[in-house]
Amino acid sequence: MTDIEFDADSHCYHAEAGQALYPTRYRAVSAFAEGLAIAHKLDGAVVLIDPLGRELDLRDQRFAWILPPHLGRALAQTIDGRHGWLDPTGCFHAHREDPEWTARVEVVRIARLIYERGYNVSIDGNISVRLSQGELLITPSGQHNGFLRPEDLVVIDPRGRLLRGDGRPTSELRLHTALHARRPDIGCVIHVHSPFAVAASLAGVDLTRTWISAAPIPTTDYARISSEQSPAVLEPFMRDYNWAILPRHGTVAWADTTWNAFLRIEGLEHCAKIVMAARAAGPIEPLPDDRRLELLTFWGLEHLEAPR
Repeated sequence: MTDIEFDADSHCYHAEAGQALYPTRYRAVSAFAEGLAIAHKLDGAVVLIDPLGRELDLRDQRFAWILPPHLGRALAQTIDGRHGWLDPTGCFHAHREDPEWTARVEVVRIARLIYERGYNVSIDGNISVRLSQGELLITPSGQHNGFLRPEDLVVIDPRGRLLRGDGRPTSELRLHTALHARRPDIGCVIHVHSPFAVAASLAGVDLTRTWISAAPIPTTDYARISSEQSPAVLEPFMRDYNWAILPRHGTVAWADTTWNAFLRIEGLEHCAKIVMAARAAGPIEPLPDDRRLELLTFWGLEHLEAPR
């Protein structure tokens, strides 16, 4: 494999062929895996490149996302929503579109987005998705969620017993089964260790206070990780909220779809980041009482107490 070197004068990476890889041609380039890297072009397209910066011929197919190659296959989704994989020649092979496989691919994609945004590191975090007949597709224990494959996920019954898969379900499975049982309207639960939200809990910052336009974010009582304590402290907030902070631990969000649960995780962390930055600059000015009630009513939470 040819090395790619950084040119300090042009502030971009060059391959042996002299073609600039970043940032003049691409917004971002992943690490190489099996001789290929994922490149995000300036026009929004996602492509595969070789070590010389040459793009694979993707046969005029456009992709919403591509995952790093593994055993000659790079999982991908086309712009029109078809799931499949790219071979080393750039040829796209459509997957069977059964619901469980589609859910597995989506969980892997979201898990990687979570890792790339720094909401999880190492073996932190877990995701579950409701399948038919009450089964839950869930991430395995002890694996790095940013580099999961669809086949790594396991299936459990509503009580947490393993039904299918080679690994063990996440040690936080009690939290997931409790939320799915309490909220039959949801389809996905995501738990991450997002740093600004955890920092807010360490500093005693209460994000239920209506300082910005986000819906209130409750912080539960403390619970030891991977124990029956987590669903117990979360239970008071399961009905009225769709997210919460587990102090000194992480955050949880639940929604109808995997994507919407991810959006709540992202929004929660962004809110925590804003509030912590404001707090570092000085005292935070709260909203007046009438404005707090107005905001709670907007979110359909006017029945909740509006903390000052």
